[in-house]
Amino acid sequence: MKKISILAIAALFVMLPVVSFAKTAISDSDLETVVAEAGVNISFNNLTVGGTVGLSVASWGDSDGFGSYTNAGFAGINAVTITGNLTTLSGTANLDIGTSGSTTSVGIIMPTVTLGTMNAAATLKLSTAKDLSGGNVLGLLGIAGFSTQMTGALGVYAH
Repeated sequence: MKKISILAIAALFVMLPVVSFAKTAISDSDLETVVAEAGVNISFNNLTVGGTVGLSVASWGDSDGFGSYTNAGFAGINAVTITGNLTTLSGTANLDIGTSGSTTSVGIIMPTVTLGTMNAAATLKLSTAKDLSGGNVLGLLGIAGFSTQMTGALGVYAH
């Protein structure tokens, strides 16, 4: 029985086509894309955060005033509306960790991040209340067609 099994396995190898043992040379350009390292890639395919975003109040102030103005006062914007694409991510983020000397760092290569295209509108106000209720309107703020891009790498490590 043992001799029959060995003969059957040997016969299978003999019957395999010669093509199955063929080797193909890889080109230099194909070899450049081969990466043998650990890490994490996160792929973004036109991920968009957008639509309409609202913010009811953003204010700063002083609860005890200044000089002869001894009561609280606040300045800020309210009724903020932002329309359009806030952020679009395209490409691949690469996260990796390495050590140089005694410093271990997380390296993050960012994909292309587009901030915008967006439009914003808000009301500028002065008020005695942090939520800008009541108060005086200083004017209107308008931003049209804001857009910018970020690319590059980020390193995170202890100091």
